[in-house]
Amino acid sequence: MTTVSQVKCACGSCLCVVSIEDAIIKDGKPYCCEACANSHQSGEVCTQCQSVCGCAS
Repeated sequence: MTTVSQVKCACGSCLCVVSIEDAIIKDGKPYCCEACANSHQSGEVCTQCQSVCGCAS
């Protein structure tokens, strides 16, 4: 049996992969950072991969 230890961040435009252990869980979904978990409400950039995916834009 295989155990999943990493998943893609639940933010639709984020490309981050986060460990389940370190993920921020909001509404049952795993996020890589608070900005993604809060849907970038104030335009915050992803603190995990800001130079890679730019998911606040």
